[in-house]
Amino acid sequence: MLTSLSRYIFLQALGPFIVASIVLTGIIWLTQALRMLDVLITQGQTLLTFFELTSLALPSTLVIVLPISIFCAMLYTLHKLISDSEIVVMFSAGVSRSAIAAPLLAIALATSALILLFSIYVAPAGLRELKSRLYEIRSDVATAMIREGTFTNPAQGLTVYVRERASDGATYGILVHDSRNPEEPITYMAETGSLVDGPQGPLLVMFNGNIQRVSRKGDRNVGAATLLYFDKYTYDLSQYMDANPSFSYEGRERYFGELVNPAPTDTYAQTHRSKLLAEAHERLVDGIYPTLLTLIALAALLPAPFNRRGYASRMALAAVFALAVRLLGFVLSNGAATENYLIPLMYVFPLAVCGICIAIIVGVRFDLMLQRFTAAVQGARQ
Repeated sequence: MLTSLSRYIFLQALGPFIVASIVLTGIIWLTQALRMLDVLITQGQTLLTFFELTSLALPSTLVIVLPISIFCAMLYTLHKLISDSEIVVMFSAGVSRSAIAAPLLAIALATSALILLFSIYVAPAGLRELKSRLYEIRSDVATAMIREGTFTNPAQGLTVYVRERASDGATYGILVHDSRNPEEPITYMAETGSLVDGPQGPLLVMFNGNIQRVSRKGDRNVGAATLLYFDKYTYDLSQYMDANPSFSYEGRERYFGELVNPAPTDTYAQTHRSKLLAEAHERLVDGIYPTLLTLIALAALLPAPFNRRGYASRMALAAVFALAVRLLGFVLSNGAATENYLIPLMYVFPLAVCGICIAIIVGVRFDLMLQRFTAAVQGARQ
């Protein structure tokens, strides 16, 4: 059970953490959502589909956002407690540094567990579904071709125009111009039509129209034109669909088990074995960084002596150090993708930084340790 003091510190940090997470998630989500606008615009999708697609990428966004949010929240909370002299009062009342750090580390550990859950299962599941949905939407030839009041080009040399499309699927004022064979361009025109599902794919059934065919042999500027009227004509749209749709999932779209132990028949996994193995370890290491960044914030501000000028320099130093640590972590992850012997360093480096931060928080004097070590070395030489 949390004591009243621990509960107070916990709530003081939880509020800024939630706010920072919402703000940063909104910013990053907006930048990713703008890249999916082509689905809404070019594929004729609804706003509901757009928000469904962007929400599928949200878990992978949280994996990036949450460590940054918790670091900003911890710096803000500690600075506020120090500026309001609350930590001074706590120390005067005999509260230890570990007691103050405990509720903050509780939030960090919970965030680490959440990131592990997201990175191992939730995020890849969302990205897999997103890739599948995008492929289905871009492969939806009927939706891409039948767009009201717009000339569309679903294939090279093919132009489709529909004047009006009703809510029940009926279309009015249809024009299909097929010039894929330059020697025999064909134009289909019809008053009305409708989309139906055929055994091989979608069909466009046209009513009350005509077919204009031009046969050009030899001299391309001279050709015979024929005009054929029809009451009903069926135009096969399935010829523009991929008969054997297939795609492979990349590293971030794979579940943890598929990264560590891919199927022998998985060509992509066998080709990129080192990269996928590094991706699996990076997901595990990602769970360390929320706690690591919290420890950096605690080590920077919790042992700080009282200073009337404020603690901006310590906060800036902590931010620079945290950025350097995270960038070096990314460098190790990228290097491990090609050189798997770097994988142990992906764990050793953040854990070593955590150990140093814990030593600073509990009051280990590294300067005294260095002096004693130097004196011991000099004594051994003598």
